[in-house]
Amino acid sequence: MDDPVVSLLREASVQRADAVAALRHLPLPIRQGLAAEDHETRRRSEGRFFEAIIYELLRKAGAESPLITAIAAFGADVPEESGSKNGIRYTRDGNIRICRDGAIAAEIDLLFSDARGRIFFGEATIAPPPASFISEVREKKALLSDLAAGREIIFLYLSPSPPPDVLGPLFAEGGYPIIRPDLPALREEVAGTLTAPRRKRRPIPHPKVTDGAAILRKERVEEGFFSYIQRFFRK
Repeated sequence: MDDPVVSLLREASVQRADAVAALRHLPLPIRQGLAAEDHETRRRSEGRFFEAIIYELLRKAGAESPLITAIAAFGADVPEESGSKNGIRYTRDGNIRICRDGAIAAEIDLLFSDARGRIFFGEATIAPPPASFISEVREKKALLSDLAAGREIIFLYLSPSPPPDVLGPLFAEGGYPIIRPDLPALREEVAGTLTAPRRKRRPIPHPKVTDGAAILRKERVEEGFFSYIQRFFRK
């Protein structure tokens, strides 16, 4: 039986409006790269777009379901002042970094928590993962667990295509693949807006989007409360 949060993300619908919202996270050169003739340039931009549309999918799922309680800001939604010597910090482009003792230890694509107090982190990719992928994911999971005082950490592999068999150990250890082949095609839905200049990336308010550091500080919710929520929404 699938985890209800995983099922939510696998089934959440995204439309043109979500793709337009995803573009706000991308600098103009990246948006322009989506229409580039050069394959490598276009592929890099498509990877960034996939990360952004995954974040918009998470925002939408979080707005519609009580299962998701907090979402780490990304891209244009990142607060102006955000950072900590231990925990979550952001790059200038709004990417999520894990810091330890003031140093950058790792970078992740997605971070959120659910009604049980569990923390999910994700890697969104359109390309085959490198040979070091498994060890990197395990290191990130251990870092997050340490920074979140031992709370349960769940890894998500987000991609348009199924993961290679070599990643099997990550899923045997409690991770989940979320395969969304429908998302890259949304680029065609917004082709006419790719090169439109924008003076400033615009945040869109969301009741569950927060500084990622706050997610690591929140305490675990008792299992009984989560079970009650599940029973209530099954009625």
